[in-house]
Amino acid sequence: MAKAKVRIVDGIDAGIEKELPDEGSVTIGRRSSCDLVLRVDSVSREHCRIERSDGAYWLHDNGSSNGTLLNGLRIEKAKLVHGDVITLDRVTLEYLEEADSAHTREMIREFVVQNRPDVDGTYTAENSLIGKTLKHYKVLSVIGEGGMALVYKARDERNGEIVALKVLKRGETVDQENLQRFLKEFKTGSKLNHPNIMQVYEIGEVDGTYFISMEHINGSSLQEILDEKGRLSAEGTLKIGIQVAKALEFAFSQRIIHRDIKPENILISREGEVKITDLGLAKELKKYVSINITKTGEGIGTLHYMSPEQVENTRDVDQRADIYSLGATLYECLCGQPPFDEVGVWKFVEAINEKPPPNLNDRVPNLHPEVWPVVNKALAKRPEERQQTPTEMREELERLLTVVKAERQKKVPSQEV
Repeated sequence: MAKAKVRIVDGIDAGIEKELPDEGSVTIGRRSSCDLVLRVDSVSREHCRIERSDGAYWLHDNGSSNGTLLNGLRIEKAKLVHGDVITLDRVTLEYLEEADSAHTREMIREFVVQNRPDVDGTYTAENSLIGKTLKHYKVLSVIGEGGMALVYKARDERNGEIVALKVLKRGETVDQENLQRFLKEFKTGSKLNHPNIMQVYEIGEVDGTYFISMEHINGSSLQEILDEKGRLSAEGTLKIGIQVAKALEFAFSQRIIHRDIKPENILISREGEVKITDLGLAKELKKYVSINITKTGEGIGTLHYMSPEQVENTRDVDQRADIYSLGATLYECLCGQPPFDEVGVWKFVEAINEKPPPNLNDRVPNLHPEVWPVVNKALAKRPEERQQTPTEMREELERLLTVVKAERQKKVPSQEV
């Protein structure tokens, strides 16, 4: 278990930190006998406590008058993860853990072998919400299912608009970690209004069922297209890459990185419009408070598309990790398989960290010679050797598209008069 602490972010005591013990609890409040004293009148005398149990730290509200908020959501008890923001009325604290590479590698192992928590009793295609109404959304059919949520096609009864409704899975109770990540996905998505990012409308709750309504895309994921076609043309690949880069460019302008770019999270409409989705792992690039919600087996991206630095430390990555993931996605589009597909987790991790990706020119006949250097640059092991911003990546892909189109047109025989 990594060493952990809480730090006061604002107010008269900003910067004060309290290291958390390996056993027992830390009480936070106004009373002088508290382990961490907050000199603010609106904070209760013993407002909350952080307790170590079951190998993790848990935040408990102690019946405070103004409540304890975790990442903006009022809680009674919730598990803490690195970067969580705790709000006690007008005081903000941050929960921090020291990086632990061994722990991160264990998370990767569990993710790859797909050890999942028991989800008996959650919504499934057989035990679904089809035909029911959540708030003003009539649920019509199931679109897809992930480890955390089901996605339905629904109709907004107010205006007849078709939307996608992402519904958090639940058993007898809602998983608090998934709920925090769900809330974060809405908060991040609501900040990003761009043609190449799936639009998020609202978050709601009905009788303990939490949902996010979002734009419905009449089309397929890039993963579904690759499953059907095997691989794409260079032109098609570059057109998709440019639109994804535009989405990342806008997100970066809002100081947000995605951290899980992959074919499954890229949707393509029947009109060819590309949109990125699934902002549950997105991270805000802030100096002090950055909400970074993860859990064992989740929240670390997908190994086939993860950069070496993301494999080593999921927390301290920047926009260049997204560039690597986009490069890995373009690689798969061009040749039908990701850069690395080793047998065995540790060989996989070793390949990402140490092996050069196989040359695309050896895998794709007649590939334009200028394509591979751009993709290979995006897949550089060292972040400083890649394209440094989504704008730089977009510009290189746009230049490539012009070159590839010109080459194709030269090969088309001129029609006889």
